[in-house]
Amino acid sequence: MAEQSKSSTENKTQLDHVIYSRDVVHKHSKATQNILNLCIDYIDYCKRAFQEGKEVIWTSGMGTDSSLFYSLGIIPASFTEIGRLCSADAVVLAEDFFQVPNETCAMVKSDLGEFYLQRGTIANRLFYSSKACEPYNVAFQLIEDYGYDVHVMDVGFGPKKASQERIDNIKKHYKDEYIKAIEWAAPGRYDPEKLRTELVFYNKIQRKIRTIFNLRAYHPTYIGSLPMMLLLMGNAHYFGKPLEYEATLDRLIEELSDLKPGEYHDEKAILCWSGARGQEFNIFEAIDEAGGAVLSWNIPNNTVHEFNTEIDPIDALVEFELGDLISGTSENASRYIIKDMEKYNATGVIFYAYLGCSFATIDIELKRKYFKEHNIPGLSLIGSFDVGAVTGQVTTRVRAFVEMLAKQRKESKTA
Repeated sequence: MAEQSKSSTENKTQLDHVIYSRDVVHKHSKATQNILNLCIDYIDYCKRAFQEGKEVIWTSGMGTDSSLFYSLGIIPASFTEIGRLCSADAVVLAEDFFQVPNETCAMVKSDLGEFYLQRGTIANRLFYSSKACEPYNVAFQLIEDYGYDVHVMDVGFGPKKASQERIDNIKKHYKDEYIKAIEWAAPGRYDPEKLRTELVFYNKIQRKIRTIFNLRAYHPTYIGSLPMMLLLMGNAHYFGKPLEYEATLDRLIEELSDLKPGEYHDEKAILCWSGARGQEFNIFEAIDEAGGAVLSWNIPNNTVHEFNTEIDPIDALVEFELGDLISGTSENASRYIIKDMEKYNATGVIFYAYLGCSFATIDIELKRKYFKEHNIPGLSLIGSFDVGAVTGQVTTRVRAFVEMLAKQRKESKTA
């Protein structure tokens, strides 16, 4: 794939935006450039690894999946990323070939189309937790007819209020499902100490990312909102290269620590991003160019929740899945978001969901209502996973929202 930087106004695809961010916006930061390179190469790397005979399994790339499969000597390829930098053909194919309704989540359609288009050249095993997304449950049944071995971890959300007996039964069921997944993926290869080592590594990575958060608060313009989102995207699967990902985080910490007070600290309207890991990359550029900076993040792969490495490793996976309040109810998540916004002096929140995702749109409405009650400005965006630039109307709304917050920030300082 040929790479060539364009001007910001010429960027048409997600890949264009990543390359422009690497070659133009972040020429000053080798660490940021490497994060962007890891992102660009991730799915191709997983594809090459499979073709070289290495074990690769498609997973969500979030939560417990990656740590589990790394411990089994398997590279986790995130199915949520297979369509992020690819062509628009996948969505069209899903609608025409599979007859997926137009109103279905574009992310699911994009992934379904890519799995069909790339069959035979990519890993053919896929692990999926049924609790995440009902359209994915159906989509992955469809690809089983085209040479894919799909293993579904049959679990659900834990109830908000339940008896101790019910909670114990849920935990036992989760543990049984993990054991089944291990036997499907790598019969006889499970080593609890290898899994524990991966859980320790995961916790270490999250702490380093939080260190970057804290340093970036003093230098918010050193790394833009887009590469920061992409950095977070790899917080569990590490773009298939754990040691290189960790070394890149270390280098970014070093770069930020070496900055002098006041460097890369232009006055900014500080924002929180809540919801999906946006696909329309020029939204992030619009935020930065309008005088904003996203310092607070509430996305599916959060960096706050860690594994309990003192208990049985499989029990730790269960506790992680059932104890993550940030990814739990909208009320719990909203309380955390407000607390995190206060930490970074964020004054507004952008809620983002993909078109056709009924869960996310309802979740956004619940959070929007909660934030309105707390007098915190919010902007709701419904985006698409289709490849291509976002409409001018959306970027206009984003710029207006950020400029409003910037004006309020300036007025509060002069009052």
